[in-house]
Amino acid sequence: MRSEFVEKFNHDDDAVEYDNDVLNEIDPIRTGYNALLDWVAMQASAAPDRTILDLGAGTGNLTKRLHDYNKIVCVDVSEQMTSIGKVKLPDSENIEWVQADLLEYFDQPVGAFDAIVSTYAIHHLTKFEKEALFKYSYESLNTKGIAVFGDLMFENAVERERILDEYRNNDQGELADDIEDEFFWDIEHAVGALSKTGFRNIKPQRFSGLSWGIVCNKS
Repeated sequence: MRSEFVEKFNHDDDAVEYDNDVLNEIDPIRTGYNALLDWVAMQASAAPDRTILDLGAGTGNLTKRLHDYNKIVCVDVSEQMTSIGKVKLPDSENIEWVQADLLEYFDQPVGAFDAIVSTYAIHHLTKFEKEALFKYSYESLNTKGIAVFGDLMFENAVERERILDEYRNNDQGELADDIEDEFFWDIEHAVGALSKTGFRNIKPQRFSGLSWGIVCNKS
C-alpha cells in the first residue's frame, strides 16, 4: 500500500534547508519542535531491549536523540533527506536506512520492534491512511512494545476551525492555507482509532498550539 500523496510530500527539494528551517520556532509550524523530539526520545527509552523503528526519519534529528538501542531502522521516502541523515549518523551497523513510503514499507515482513516512533511525518497521510499505519504499527510491535508519535495536530474539529479562523483574522491566511493542504491529526479521532486498533494507555501531550505527542502501549 502506497500513500496517496507521497510524491507531493516528498521533501527532496527542501532537504538542504530543512535543519535550518526547524530551528525557527517563531513559526507556528515549528514551535515546540525540539521539546517534542526530546519527549518522544525519552518516551521511547522505556522500551525493553531497544529495537526501534523510526518512521519518517528525515535527516535523523530524532534518531540522533535515541540512545542505548540495539538497532534502529530509519524509514523515509526522500532520497535527499536520507542522504543527509546518513552523514549525520555515519557509523554504524546498528542503524539501517530504508528509502520507502511509510505505508509501503509494511508491504514486506518487517520483523518486530520494541518501539515505533515518528515525528512530523504522519500528517502527510489521510485519515484512512493513518488508521492503516496504526494497524501496521500495532502488528509490528513486540508484546510489551510502545508507539510514540509527535506531530502537527488539533485537539478536535472545533479547535481546528477556531485556529484556522484565528490565523486568517491575523493576516496569516497563507499559513491557514498551508495547513488545509495537509492532513494534521484530529486527536479525538486518533485516540479512538488507536484504541480500536488495540493500543492501551493512550496519552496525548501538548507542546505548542500545533505540536502534540501521543504515547501508547501495545499491552
